[in-house]
Amino acid sequence: MVDKDLILLNAGRFEKYLARVRVKSDTDLDTFRAELERQEITIFNLLQAIQICIDIAAHIVSEEGYGVPGSTSEMFY
Repeated sequence: MVDKDLILLNAGRFEKYLARVRVKSDTDLDTFRAELERQEITIFNLLQAIQICIDIAAHIVSEEGYGVPGSTSEMFY
């Protein structure tokens, strides 16, 4: 059975990381390209948000008995 509380917890974490991406990427392109720390923070938070999506998909695939996906991207189908 899909754990809705787990999904909601992860959705909240996803929103937190996405908000951080929005804050750090809310600048003009030249400034963004010139500030390595801004880029690294954005990349890190994007990776965290993506990993949460993967975790949610893996949980649903597992709990619903959809079998073993051949790749990470297959989990989203």
